[in-house]
Amino acid sequence: MSDAASLAKPSPHSPPNGSEPDRPGQEPGLASKRAHFIPVSRYGLRAKLVEMLKEDGADERQWQHALDRLAAWRHQQYRMRLLDLLEDYLPFSPDSDTANLVEHDDAGKDKARREFIEGIETLLVQANYVRLGADDLRRILAERSQHGLSLQVDLSEFDDLVLYYRGIEVAIEEQRDPWRFYLKTNRFGVPTFQRLFLMLKLKPSEVRVAEIMAARQLDRTKAERIVRSRRRQLPIGVAASHIYLKVFKRIPQVDLEMLFPNTKIAFKPLDKVKLFVTCGGGTAAGVMGTATKILAATNPFTLAFGLLGFSAVVFRQVMNFFNTRNRYMMVLAQNLYFCSLANNRGALTLIADAAEEEDVKEAMLLYAFLAKEGGRGATLDAVKEDIGAFLLKRCGVEVSFDADDALRRLAADGIVKTETKGMATALGADAAQAHLDQLWDRLLDVDTLDRATQARGSL
Repeated sequence: MSDAASLAKPSPHSPPNGSEPDRPGQEPGLASKRAHFIPVSRYGLRAKLVEMLKEDGADERQWQHALDRLAAWRHQQYRMRLLDLLEDYLPFSPDSDTANLVEHDDAGKDKARREFIEGIETLLVQANYVRLGADDLRRILAERSQHGLSLQVDLSEFDDLVLYYRGIEVAIEEQRDPWRFYLKTNRFGVPTFQRLFLMLKLKPSEVRVAEIMAARQLDRTKAERIVRSRRRQLPIGVAASHIYLKVFKRIPQVDLEMLFPNTKIAFKPLDKVKLFVTCGGGTAAGVMGTATKILAATNPFTLAFGLLGFSAVVFRQVMNFFNTRNRYMMVLAQNLYFCSLANNRGALTLIADAAEEEDVKEAMLLYAFLAKEGGRGATLDAVKEDIGAFLLKRCGVEVSFDADDALRRLAADGIVKTETKGMATALGADAAQAHLDQLWDRLLDVDTLDRATQARGSL
């Protein structure tokens, strides 16, 4: 991302007359495709699977135990992965209250940072989040806002900037039309991220100073002054050595700037005109009135009242300016307060839980559909089609099921076997329970601990 200019939003506008707003479920501006995310709880999905298997004559209780043990095994695997990730995060956490006894040089810190970022991105993909690309980010930052906010953010301030989202809906909002004397209401669609993950790390001040010196041909003193000015608004304690993690819910795409720590509030053109007219006109009138009183003054009391009146006019217009800015700040604070889900260490735990949830649902679906075929096996394409139909008919959701990923993990656990010609078979419910029991028994066995670690790393 270039050190170019900050990106600002113009003022909002309503759709043209007769136009229809976007319908919920569309994804304007981003790739329109069915997501891998399964918007059903694991418990509801488990109940529907057991119901289907029971209709085919399977033992209900037996399948409940088999699916529960599979979920418990996955939970243990993700718990171990989360502990490893939390340990990797210690040198970069802004909230740590324990001493970090492992020292790294600059090269070691860079390597640890890259490994941590790779680990969290892998977890996000398994949680069925989608990365927001640089082009989409620039496009969204330039879109119009319906909240009356015009925000600016300089993306070149960040060393690392990673955005992932999961689920997009188009909320329908209403706004009165000022061109029709606010008598008519226009409806418009607001594309909204249902879940949004943000990871960022500021560049060290020395790096930013060097970049500004090279880009603008300035001396060090002026470049340092620019960097100090840009970072003056950052809270105390914010440091370039920290990695900040955030998870949000229901964030309108056009308000994405709200989530950045270096966001600046800019007034829309209409607000600037309004402030110029009220402040400039009121001040001019006050000056003229005061000048008249001063010229006509015959005693010091008249002069004092004239100066007091002029000061009151100036004070009122200045306060109008700050009141307008405070209204912007209130909208900003309300959106952040009610849309924030987790920060830093809590964000890691939340993403790990989401990855586990998606993994468990995918594993239960693929295992159940392969196992119900008995020893005959089935092709992955056929099973994927059956799973899609099951989710649509019994759960009411349309999903692009990630069968390849689920098959790889189940095969690593030994519950499913792949054969020639694209066929795959699964252990029965009894055999799967016995196999999972053996995996649990060997989990802390010193001789097999390394193999368990390798299997966990391949997930």
